[in-house]
Amino acid sequence: MKIYTKYFLLALLSNLLCASDMQWDREIIEKIISSLQARKTTTIQVENSKLCDSIKKSKIFHIDKSCEKVDFVLTSKDKKVHCDKPHVVFNYHEFLSDPDAVAVFFWQKGRPTIRFSSKKLEKYGLHVNGELSKFVSHKY
Repeated sequence: MKIYTKYFLLALLSNLLCASDMQWDREIIEKIISSLQARKTTTIQVENSKLCDSIKKSKIFHIDKSCEKVDFVLTSKDKKVHCDKPHVVFNYHEFLSDPDAVAVFFWQKGRPTIRFSSKKLEKYGLHVNGELSKFVSHKY
C-alpha cells in the first residue's frame, strides 16, 4: 500500500507544478497584452485548451470564439487561425512565419523569453508600453 501512496503523491505534486507553470504563463501573457493596450479588460480567442483553462481564471481577459469580437488571438503551433487580428504565439518559428504574430512568448532554458515585432506591431497600430518595450525588435 505504501508504494501506491508514493505514486499518488508524485502524481499530485506533478499536477501542482504544472498548474503553477500555467499560472506563470497566464501572468506573463497578461503582462504582454496589457503592455500593448491601455484597456483594463481584453477580449481574446484562445486556441490552446491547456492555456484556455488557465486564462479563464484571469480577471482581465474575456474569451470569445468569434474572430470579429476579439482584440487578440492566442495560438499554439498546432492550430492555424485565419483571423485578421494580432496574434500572440508560443513558438519562435511560428512567430517568424506568421504575418499576424506581433508577440511571442516561450520558455528557453528554464527562462521566459518574450519578443515583439516592430513591423507587425506597426501593421496593427500597436505600441509596447512600459517595461516590456525593451523586447521590441526591429529585426522581425
